[in-house]
Amino acid sequence: MTLSDNLSLIFNDPRKFGRVWLTADPDEVLGELGPKPLDPSFTPQAFYERLHKRHRLLKPLLLDQSFIAGLGNIYTDEALHMARLHPLSQSNSVTPEQVDSLWRAVRAVLEEGIRSNGASIDWVYRGGEYQKHFRVYGRDGEPCPVCGTEIERLTVGQRGTHFCPNCQSFKGV
Repeated sequence: MTLSDNLSLIFNDPRKFGRVWLTADPDEVLGELGPKPLDPSFTPQAFYERLHKRHRLLKPLLLDQSFIAGLGNIYTDEALHMARLHPLSQSNSVTPEQVDSLWRAVRAVLEEGIRSNGASIDWVYRGGEYQKHFRVYGRDGEPCPVCGTEIERLTVGQRGTHFCPNCQSFKGV
């Protein structure tokens, strides 16, 4: 698309996750996004209340951009591992202490991702170094950096999910 003054808008999305909108009102597109996890108003208490209003599996809920903005598959796996929560846990079953741990983990992985310029996991995204810090993502069959148990992979909400069965033991539904 050619814009004014010989400027062009080019959109290349080999992974097929992106979208582009042309709108005069950004709220038409962004209005449905959930809170930003690094925003000061996103507190552990607010997070707890949001989680307990839902009865959903934790991993798909965290990936839902209308629930919380900006968490993708990698950061969700990493945060769940850091918080020692199983991806199949029910959102309304987490304790206040677990929510506090997850809140801290979400912020920590996002901040580390920002410091590392994101992750370069294929030819599409170069320059990031966060992949050098992965605890579980893409490490199925390798030892957990915390306990040494073999990292496992399963599919949750149509997304590859990596976790440690020891550190993130499943307590059931």
